[in-house]
Amino acid sequence: PLHRSLLSLVSAWRYSSRVKPLAFSFYPQPPAVRGAGVAFQLGRFRMRYIWWLALLVIVSIASSSPDDDEGEEYALVTCGSAVKLQHIQTRFRLHSHDIKWGSGSAQQSVTAVAQNDDPNSLWKVSGGHGEHCPQGTPVKNGQTIRLTHVQTKRNLHSHGYQSPLSKQQEISCFGEKGRGDRGDNWVVQVQDGDHWMRGKRVRFQHKDTHKYLHTHDSFKFDRSNCGHNCPIAGQQEVTAYQPAEDQGNYWKTSEGLYYPSNAKA
Repeated sequence: PLHRSLLSLVSAWRYSSRVKPLAFSFYPQPPAVRGAGVAFQLGRFRMRYIWWLALLVIVSIASSSPDDDEGEEYALVTCGSAVKLQHIQTRFRLHSHDIKWGSGSAQQSVTAVAQNDDPNSLWKVSGGHGEHCPQGTPVKNGQTIRLTHVQTKRNLHSHGYQSPLSKQQEISCFGEKGRGDRGDNWVVQVQDGDHWMRGKRVRFQHKDTHKYLHTHDSFKFDRSNCGHNCPIAGQQEVTAYQPAEDQGNYWKTSEGLYYPSNAKA
């Protein structure tokens, strides 16, 4: 497989403590130039991530479930993996960028995008706040995790602020270099089985507020609600929401860089 021949490149991946074979699923491209938004403050693109983007350009395999030649060890979502999360109902992908909310918390904004090839939609799976989850450890149903935005190293977060469009609960990215607080904790809930599986339905409950990671196509950013030069026009609002069974709460893994399971047979 292609990923075996790229193993030497992966040794530069700063999230790994030791090199192991990986399963790749990417259609990446360099990020587009961002405009200036009335309600948003733009952050500076960080040059230290160019090495990461260069790796993504080389890899051109995409799948939402393990390929036949990857083996069963790649069927489980594991700690250390960098994944894209696709919303089941709208097919948009969970996304962030170094753009701050112009209201509410003023933290880094989180949205959902239609494109499958944007590296700003990659999230690293790790243990909950203050918890260590070794690389390759399968994520169990009911386990508390964090999702760290690969490009900015801030954690998917929620709190009591209102979201800008629907006035539901705001979602943001918080912290620096992966360090945040308990508001970064999410509980993985799968419908069938004991583990989070690639390509299968999953939802994420915010541990502090008990609401679920959610998006909806009824609330999209455009010129009328975020300004003439809106940098996130066409993207969907992402919120934390109840009730639990709302169909807008369900996601699945799609493209990503997957570590094999280290679980013993």
